[in-house]
Amino acid sequence: MRDYTILILGGIVLLLAGAAWRSGGWELVLAGAVGGVKTLLLVAPLLLCAFLIAGLIQVLLTQDKVAYWLGEGSGWRGIFLACIGGALIPGGPYVYYPIAAALLRAGASLGVLVAFVSAKNVWPVVRLPLEFALLGPRLTVARLLTTFLIPPLLGFLAQALAGRQVEAIRENLK
Repeated sequence: MRDYTILILGGIVLLLAGAAWRSGGWELVLAGAVGGVKTLLLVAPLLLCAFLIAGLIQVLLTQDKVAYWLGEGSGWRGIFLACIGGALIPGGPYVYYPIAAALLRAGASLGVLVAFVSAKNVWPVVRLPLEFALLGPRLTVARLLTTFLIPPLLGFLAQALAGRQVEAIRENLK
């Protein structure tokens, strides 16, 4: 699966480079490449930290601990912990997807992973001060109240509908 992803992304790079060349020649292609490298240099520290956290999670969390707290049998406890973890973890997708993958490899259930990622996107605590400042407390509280049940419900739904496929999903990560 990863081979196809790299091929698809490489194809998109070539298509965009061709479009840039047609629009502005090699200067535009080079400007795009420089912009991409600058972005990489900006996010490289985040990526490094996220992958180090993911690796440390894998070695520190034993299969027994993950199975108990976040595995198939963890039920509401695993979903609840995943929601809290997702809400509290700072950073964007460069940070939380490697952590989610590490948890999955360590034995977390599919419902836990869906709850974690959903809570990160719906309840990000680090975003609340900005949301309060820009949108006001009334709209922020209304959004929080109306989305409060979404991450746990998505976790339970994912577990019920596709929880048995978690081993196949884990195999694709190796």
